[in-house]
Amino acid sequence: MCWRRSMRALEYLLVLGTILAWSSSAVLAVDLTGTWESKYNFGPGEEVMTAEIQQVGNNILGSFTVTPSTGNKYSGIIFGSLEGDNVWAYYLVENREGGPDASVALAEISIEDSNTLKGTFNYQDTSMIGISGAPFEAHRI
Repeated sequence: MCWRRSMRALEYLLVLGTILAWSSSAVLAVDLTGTWESKYNFGPGEEVMTAEIQQVGNNILGSFTVTPSTGNKYSGIIFGSLEGDNVWAYYLVENREGGPDASVALAEISIEDSNTLKGTFNYQDTSMIGISGAPFEAHRI
């Protein structure tokens, strides 16, 4: 009788392990490594961001360049993490020419498919300019 309980417990552990292994591989089914482009409204104008992303496990790291409809280009770094079909990414810019000393944005992103990301971003800079919940869409190029 005791060995039956042990076998049953072992069966449950094997099934649980299989489910966890499958869900872990499903989480990493889309690799975000590559070049991404997004166009979005920022204040009165449109900006185009091109980002180079490297994904390692559930983490992303990269750089980006933004070309605004008016003003100077600027660039910075991206870092963040993935959980399922969701990505949380931070964008940091320091000493933007003609702009604030520093800015940070947090993007909450949903992976639509292997080539499309949709989400919203929240922005704050040292000039105390802030934007909350602005939508964007990015495409792999």
